[in-house]
Amino acid sequence: MSNECHHEVIIIGGGLAGLSCAVQLANSGVHSLILEATDRVGGRVRSDVINGFTLDVGFQVLLTAYPSCQKLLDYSALRLRYFDPGALIRQSGTFTELADPWRNPGKAWATATNPVGSIADKLRIWRLRSKTCRGSLAELYERPHKTTEQYLRDFGFSERMLDQFFRPFIGGVFLDESLSVSSRMLEFVFRMFSMGGIAVPADGMAAIPRQLAERLPRGSVNLQTSVVQIEGNRVVLADGSSLTAKHIVVATESNAAARLLELPEIQTSWNETTTLYYSSPQCDEKHKSLILRGDESGPIQTATIISNVAEEYAPPKSSLISVSLNSNDATSSDENALLTKQQLSKWFGDQVNRWELLQTYQIPYGLPDMDIDPVIRSPVVEERENTYLCGDHCETPSIEGAMDSGMRAAASILKR
Repeated sequence: MSNECHHEVIIIGGGLAGLSCAVQLANSGVHSLILEATDRVGGRVRSDVINGFTLDVGFQVLLTAYPSCQKLLDYSALRLRYFDPGALIRQSGTFTELADPWRNPGKAWATATNPVGSIADKLRIWRLRSKTCRGSLAELYERPHKTTEQYLRDFGFSERMLDQFFRPFIGGVFLDESLSVSSRMLEFVFRMFSMGGIAVPADGMAAIPRQLAERLPRGSVNLQTSVVQIEGNRVVLADGSSLTAKHIVVATESNAAARLLELPEIQTSWNETTTLYYSSPQCDEKHKSLILRGDESGPIQTATIISNVAEEYAPPKSSLISVSLNSNDATSSDENALLTKQQLSKWFGDQVNRWELLQTYQIPYGLPDMDIDPVIRSPVVEERENTYLCGDHCETPSIEGAMDSGMRAAASILKR
């Protein structure tokens, strides 16, 4: 590529934020060029296929209530496979179902009287659900901020409900069981879980960025193209060449964006996670809901028999089990694998002896640790003319945060 290559818009980063920005621009007739450093689009939303099993890198799901996903994605083409609403919670050595009485009224009484929390706690969940579903998302983001732990205590939830439900649940969503994330984040995720389904595409989560990329004009994405510097309206590539553009969008993770834009204040710390995948002959369990560790100690935070949800994730007559570990656990990987297998044996019995560890993903950059303050950062980088910033670190650490921030960056470009 020569220095003479000029583009209307260059987008640095081919994750969900960059792809959403490019699709929104293309919908308005504006062509952009995405420069992606790796060999695939999608960023942290990625799937590998190993021995016929589809492994999402890190336990990830699509919440169908995400507004940006409803705008940009074709759900029918993704062939979504849905989790059962509610969760299975480990309690006193057995599983207790915490069903969603709004979607499964027949289980309302059993849920109200099960030992996970008190009946008063169940009523508080109803109140929390009602509160988070009121108003617009923009209004929700502006509500008073406190830690999730303080918010739940002020709401009246018992210590038992915090430890057995909210810590593993919020820990599974935001990769932090300390409940230190912003109460706005809690309200956001509770709203999304309440207003839509929980699903994965039949072909894995990577089908989401692939669908976005396929909607772009041919030649819109350059893979294995690293940007090392931004100089005004010029981006300098790792091979020494450069490109120019009228508008430049930085759609990388926060720390890479901070380096490129020379703005250390936009750096964020990151919550890490570890996900283990086990393959097995046809699993005896038929659960299609998320499994939480409840009152048990041990490395497991959440688990799911993902092939029960999406049979396409495993070859015929085989099962795939996804297990997410507590990110705050400092145990070595070998010891964690041993302790995880032991804990799974308590849960599912002797069949676990036939389960084989298929893959371990240790993900240091799981989700940015942030509190939505300022609530929504403007995509316009004030220090640099015609330069824009997007990514889930600009909004909420989620698929919604990434895609919506990309759409807002596109809207800012279109206004200009």
